[in-house]
Amino acid sequence: MSGSYANFDECEAADLDPKAVDRLAKRLGRAARDAKRLGLTIFGGSGHGSLRIHDQGDRNGALIVGVIEGTNWDGGDGGNYPHADGLWRGER
Repeated sequence: MSGSYANFDECEAADLDPKAVDRLAKRLGRAARDAKRLGLTIFGGSGHGSLRIHDQGDRNGALIVGVIEGTNWDGGDGGNYPHADGLWRGER
């Protein structure tokens, strides 16, 4: 399956409304596509988010062209796997 969507079984296990999660995933997916069209990367980690653009071969680091409000950010490589309980789990 491609695109942005909610994982139904995982939502149920977390006692979350799958329709609400699906709407949020799709909204964030649209924002990510809009950023990509502008050549931007969405970066999140260490409690903050930003919009970045890579220039000059990253010799000087990506330019931070925007700051994203909120403290609901986590970093890492985004690893995930099917757990023994049958649900998809992320890195610890």
